[in-house]
Amino acid sequence: MQEGMENEMSLSDVQRDALQELANIGAGHASTVLSEMVHREIKMGVPKVEVLPLERLMDFAKDEKVVIGILLKISGSLQMYILLLIPRSSAFSLANLLMTEPQAPTDRILSEMDQSALQEVSNVMICAFFDSISELLNIPIVPGPPMLAYDVPGAVIDYVLVQIGAVASRVVVFNVDLREESRGNFHIDMFLLPLPSSVDLILTKLGVKETP
Repeated sequence: MQEGMENEMSLSDVQRDALQELANIGAGHASTVLSEMVHREIKMGVPKVEVLPLERLMDFAKDEKVVIGILLKISGSLQMYILLLIPRSSAFSLANLLMTEPQAPTDRILSEMDQSALQEVSNVMICAFFDSISELLNIPIVPGPPMLAYDVPGAVIDYVLVQIGAVASRVVVFNVDLREESRGNFHIDMFLLPLPSSVDLILTKLGVKETP
């Protein structure tokens, strides 16, 4: 997609189905790795792929007062941002499991150990997601280091808007919901926000790029 055409970004049904299957494969690997890390069965919802105005990202966290946002940037031939939004209570439950302290209070202050645990699980999940995608698309993908923010949803998402807004006003949003279902302890919303040129590359690799 050429510069200035991002407002016209759209997907055909075939393209959306192809991207949804791609997300399904990657999320399946991520949920398996997360299950192994926390010794609980983690299930994922059906991935949703939509083309949305950037400001619509706020809709996904409007019911939360405070969230943990974890943002990673992928550079190279495939450029995108990865955003994990974790509700406050979910973040502490997940950190407790990772630190094998399931009874630790979830109304505490987010400590450096909590942050480290959440960054570690995010990094492992995202690497698992992209290992499978990299193999499928035959594109080397190396995520950058995760950046963590603990704030009201508006502040977390505003930061994302600043990063992406100079490049595209509309994005293809991959939304995957991962949750621990046996006790309902936590869930994670995982968003992939590829830049327009990366959407073109992915569609080409999947064999569903439409030519004029």
